[in-house]
Amino acid sequence: MTRSGHPARTPEESPVTGRLAVVVPVFNEPGIVRTLEALRAQRDRGDLHVYVVDNASTDDTAQRIQDYAAAHPEVALTVVTEPQKGTGAASDTGFRRAIDDGFELVARTDGDSEPAEDWVRRIRILFALHPRVQLLGGTSTALRDGHYRRGDDLLMPGALWLLRIMIALKHLDVAYLRFVAGHNMAVRASAYVASGGIERTSIDTRDEDIEFSARVCHRLGWAAVRIDPTLKVATSMRRVRRYGLGMMGIHHLVPALRGRIIRTIDIR
Repeated sequence: MTRSGHPARTPEESPVTGRLAVVVPVFNEPGIVRTLEALRAQRDRGDLHVYVVDNASTDDTAQRIQDYAAAHPEVALTVVTEPQKGTGAASDTGFRRAIDDGFELVARTDGDSEPAEDWVRRIRILFALHPRVQLLGGTSTALRDGHYRRGDDLLMPGALWLLRIMIALKHLDVAYLRFVAGHNMAVRASAYVASGGIERTSIDTRDEDIEFSARVCHRLGWAAVRIDPTLKVATSMRRVRRYGLGMMGIHHLVPALRGRIIRTIDIR
């Protein structure tokens, strides 16, 4: 019961409000159509607008996105070009374009990821239920693509939590325990601007999603960041297969070694 005496609403019964955009940074991304299909299949999509930021792809990614948009005019889709190399640069360009266009909530997923069909609805619900929350993250699961292996369903979420603990210990900073992965992220537009946004970096040097999460936590408080297990996105294990678990950990813990003993996968 609420203080007014009315029964408390469940998340499914709560009002779904807030103009929402989704930013998808891409570079030579073979799985982008699958990601766009997952966004098209969202329940209660409402006025959802998708901003695909092409980070200077050298293959036919841009053409496939344009073909998809032409085949599915019911999907509000804008393609933005960002020539500066970097997932951070591409994401920031997309977020700021969506905010300039008047969206109050901006989410991000990646071109090798597939949000659950209730992802958009739950983002709106969680922000409505938790007005203090400024940045949302959720559960990462393994995408059933060509890189999937048996056991990945346990490996992916467990590895992400272990990484949070290790990075927090490295920095001696509990803010890193709540870092939000870029493929499963949503933020209030006001908080994005107030926190300075995502740094315009590339994967060669920094993990822009981890640093952005910590900065939001530092500037807006611990309660401003929420990781909710109901917010689910499946993401490809291709980087794990390429690096191996050990090198994957070193990749995140010691960024200075990227491009030296660790060969960086150019995903921008």
